[in-house]
Amino acid sequence: MIMEIDLTKVPIRTFNYEGPITIPSEWYQNMAIEDIKDVTATIKIYRNLDQDDILAIDCHGKFVLQDARDLHAVLYPFNFSFVEKIALDSDICGRFLENSQNTLDIMAILWENIVLENPISYTESEPLKNEEQTGWEIVGEDKEQKVDPRLAPLMELFNKKKE
Repeated sequence: MIMEIDLTKVPIRTFNYEGPITIPSEWYQNMAIEDIKDVTATIKIYRNLDQDDILAIDCHGKFVLQDARDLHAVLYPFNFSFVEKIALDSDICGRFLENSQNTLDIMAILWENIVLENPISYTESEPLKNEEQTGWEIVGEDKEQKVDPRLAPLMELFNKKKE
């Protein structure tokens, strides 16, 4: 879906769009995202009292990701919104504004912000109750540290230095 907006028409009237957005699957096929569902956006371009063109976007949807523990498909909701002045020096719009054609690539702006909402890992499952039986160990959660018996004397020295 190509959504480029002719900025020459903005001074005459505002541009408003509210509805679904389709993200092409090719954009996320090499990522840890299985699917992106129910993406809707409210996009508004208007001119403020200072005669600056303003872009306001509110977007939400759901990622379909693999659960970090059990690898089942889970839904992860995302939501972002921002208001940005349309100018070459603005953080968001500057990279996507083509002055020679007076167009702004809204899909590129949306996609950049959607990717920023993608978590590194996500889980909905409970910790495994029988870790010892599976042979797997959960790393990073509060657990009693097991010390290798060969390093026990070093650990004792380390603990003495702390005191």
